[in-house]
Amino acid sequence: MLQVSEKAAMALEAIRRTEEIPESHGTRLSEATQPGGDLAIRLEFVEDVPQDDEVAEQGDTEVYVAPALVEPLAEAVMDVEDTEEGLSFVFRSG
Repeated sequence: MLQVSEKAAMALEAIRRTEEIPESHGTRLSEATQPGGDLAIRLEFVEDVPQDDEVAEQGDTEVYVAPALVEPLAEAVMDVEDTEEGLSFVFRSG
């Protein structure tokens, strides 16, 4: 199952506070398709989390993972890194 680093959990909670996203909204990863058909991952805060999502946890932070991403992210760690554009979420092999 996907692991969430402590740094990623702190970044998600900071986004939630900055954007004033209600605690009732779940943090969700779902699949998106890029031009050319490559898999992309969409991070969003949603009001209603689908019941078939899996849950990855770090402390009090829960990240819901859409069924299509459970297998591709099974051995991954969600982390953040500093880039020229600011913080960026990355997925590293665990």
